[in-house]
Formats: sequence, C-alpha cells, structure tokens
Amino acid sequence: RLRLTRDRWRHSRRTGRRAGYVGLGAMGRPLARHLVGKHTLTVYDLSPSAVAAFEELGARSASSCAELARGCDVVLLCLPRSQDVQQVLFAPQGLAEGLAPGAVVIDQTSGLPEKTREFTRRLAEQGVSMLDAPVSGAMALAVAGTISIIVSGPRDVFERVEPVLRDISPNVLYCGQRVGNGQALKSVNNFLSVCCRFSTLEIVALGRKLGLSMEAMTEALNWTAGRSYTSQGMLPAIMAGRASTKFHLALMIKDMNQAMTLGLDAGVPMPIGSAARGLLQIGLGLQGPDAQLEEMIGVVERMAATRFVDSTEQEKAGRA
Repeated sequence: RLRLTRDRWRHSRRTGRRAGYVGLGAMGRPLARHLVGKHTLTVYDLSPSAVAAFEELGARSASSCAELARGCDVVLLCLPRSQDVQQVLFAPQGLAEGLAPGAVVIDQTSGLPEKTREFTRRLAEQGVSMLDAPVSGAMALAVAGTISIIVSGPRDVFERVEPVLRDISPNVLYCGQRVGNGQALKSVNNFLSVCCRFSTLEIVALGRKLGLSMEAMTEALNWTAGRSYTSQGMLPAIMAGRASTKFHLALMIKDMNQAMTLGLDAGVPMPIGSAARGLLQIGLGLQGPDAQLEEMIGVVERMAATRFVDSTEQEKAGRA
C-alpha cells in the first residue's frame, strides 16, 4: 500500500483539484460527498433530486457529461455496469467529448476488467488516462469515509490522483499497474462474500432445525474457527432484527456473473459459486426485481421451513 508523505498531503489539501463525479446513486452519492469542500466539485446524474442535493452542499452541476468534463481534470464514475460506463464516456455529449489531454478518469464501477481496458485504450488516443478504483465494504463505511478502495492502473497516474481517492477514504489499496486488476479483485471479493453468506445461513438453518438458539450459535460461531466477517456482521444483525447490508440483489447477480465469466475465461471451475449464484437467481424470482440481498435471509428460512429468530430473541438482542 502506498502512502502520501506529509508534505504531499498538505499540498493536496491546499490546492484541491477540479473534480467531477458522475453517478450519484446508492454508492456514488456517499463517495462523492467526501469530495465536497475539498475540491472544486462538479456533478452529473440522471436524477435531478440527486444533483440538487449536491448543489445545496456547494457543488456545481453540469447539463451533460461533456460539459462536466470540460471543467475537470479528474473525473470519477460510479455506475451500475460497464455498458453504462461506455455510454457515459463515448455516447454523444459523453465525457470523451470534453476531456482534455492530461485528464484522468477514475472508474469506481464494479465492472468488467476487459471492457475497462478497452475504454482505457480509447481514451489514451486523446491523451486521457484511466484507472479503475471499485470500492468494497458496507454502505455505512462509505458514509463514514472508511470504505476500502481497490485501485489499479499506471503507478504515475495513481500517484497524481491519490490525494483525491484518500479524500474519499484513507483505505486505498493499490493492486497493480494493469487497468482492470482492481475490478477483478473486487469480483473475487464479492464472489467470496456471497459464498460465505450462504454457507453461514445454511449452517444456521440447520442449527435451528436441530433446536439450537440463534444466540448460542452467534456466540459460538464468532468465538471459534467458523467465524468470518459475514458471521460477525450478519448474525448479530439478524438477532437484532436489522439489516446487515443494503445492496440490490440484481446487482449482486451481475457481480457474480462477472466473476463466473472470469473463471470460465481462465479455465477455473467454480461449482460452489455456481450454486450460490443459482440461489440468488431463485431469490430474485421470488422477491421481484427490486429485491435486496438482505431478503435472501427470508428465502433461506422458507427453503428450510424454519425461523432464525423469534420475537422474544429479537427483543432480547435489541436490549443488549
């Protein structure tokens, strides 16, 4: 992990950058919020209310991506899919029309590495550099400014814009000079997270059918070798009747599909992940297109014909 020297950090604070942010959705909004007041920030989103909220905070708005690009030397994106990034970059009135030589595009989308490398090559023809910098962590971490940012791309370009990324979060991991490596690592991480989630829910469902209390299982699993980030976050949340994550189920299926495509291209069999991906698809079919990943807890309960907690246990956990 690279770190700024104290002088470079102070210099970045003093001068700021002409920064732009495109995509003020569930994740982009809290990420961009940390740039307000630290840089001259211009924003663009299809939602007028999202843009208006940033204008109230002191940010500027643009009527098109091209207009935004003309006023910025670094532009960050956080969009649902790589095809959305392609539209924002290269469609009429897209960023590419306004980006000047020397500008840097930072893609925080959980996208396809090969597509991002294609975008990088096209932008390089006009003297514009690109990095990928997807984030990993819960929404609460994005709001708090402590989410993990996984960056890849040319080291010299990364060092030029590192202060901007560290204004979003100090937890910046540089994982290589090949653009797309960050997105590949994010896909692997999400794949592992989903598999851990389902294995944990499966074991808890079994325990409940065997007569074990949720309280006992939560304590034991998080005390012994079976514990994980998922068990430590999700199980106490289930006990208390609160959500442990806020993420659209359809987007998680998209991330799983991307990871499985990488596995197929690399010749790596992924049977466990395939089963987890199938469960997500079942959940989407049962819960509908707007379902959240958190709703898979109820799906597993229905499949196992059990309940993880009853009202008495939730009340007890809430008081704790």
